Amino acid sequence: MKRPLVLLLIGSALEAQTPDATEIMRRVAENVDRAQAARLAWVYDQEVFVRLQRANGKLAREESRQYTVAPTEKGAERKLVKVEGKILEGKKEFTYTEAGYRTKDADIDGGLVNTFAREIMWRRDSLGGMVYWFPLESKNLEKYAFRYEGEERYRDYDVYRISFREKEDDWEGEALIERNEYQPVLVTSAWTGKVPAAVTIALGTNVKHIGAKITYKRFDKDVWFPVETGGEMKLRLLFLYARTIAFSATNRDFRKADVQSSIEFGGEPEK
Repeated sequence: MKRPLVLLLIGSALEAQTPDATEIMRRVAENVDRAQAARLAWVYDQEVFVRLQRANGKLAREESRQYTVAPTEKGAERKLVKVEGKILEGKKEFTYTEAGYRTKDADIDGGLVNTFAREIMWRRDSLGGMVYWFPLESKNLEKYAFRYEGEERYRDYDVYRISFREKEDDWEGEALIERNEYQPVLVTSAWTGKVPAAVTIALGTNVKHIGAKITYKRFDKDVWFPVETGGEMKLRLLFLYARTIAFSATNRDFRKADVQSSIEFGGEPEK
């Protein structure tokens, strides 16, 4: 009788020592919510890249943008500094230097590139876009189920490994959470669902292989920024249009700014 009792006690002790994944993510969400104000004390540069490939693997269009992000009295603003784009149509190659450039009114490639370039790693009220792909805000926590997967050393951080799955949709992924400050270090997410077969057959529309990851870095106590993200998705519309969309963004050259004397942008900043 003693051995089963001992094993039971050991098992109970180990279970008690295992961190609760939901509680870990709740603390992370609180810190991410609070981090918005701290980020407003920083200026940084951002580089965004979007590439569209045709169904045969050949390049259709690509575009890179350079931005500067700075605090203002009302939050943060982003100024577009430079655009470099390239379009391939058969053997012809075109270049452009204007955001939102379209070759014609119904330019699907132009619309897609502009949308991705504007939204990757940027949302004006959060200084770190694409959060709707990841369970990092308090308002999103109830949508996900979390599971503790263990602890490890990742780069310079001691982290918890937490897997997550959206309860009513098909988003799932994994988050590495720094153990002392409860901040995200690396988050990956993928959509594993399928467009209904009726839609695919009737309209020739399909979306698949959607995935992205985002990396965070510590710059000061409780001040963490997303510094790199990248992902890919495949899109087909109305039988005639198919693209593989690859996207990435990098934040760099971080420097402290005086919020009271916020940087004035020349011209109209991007919203």
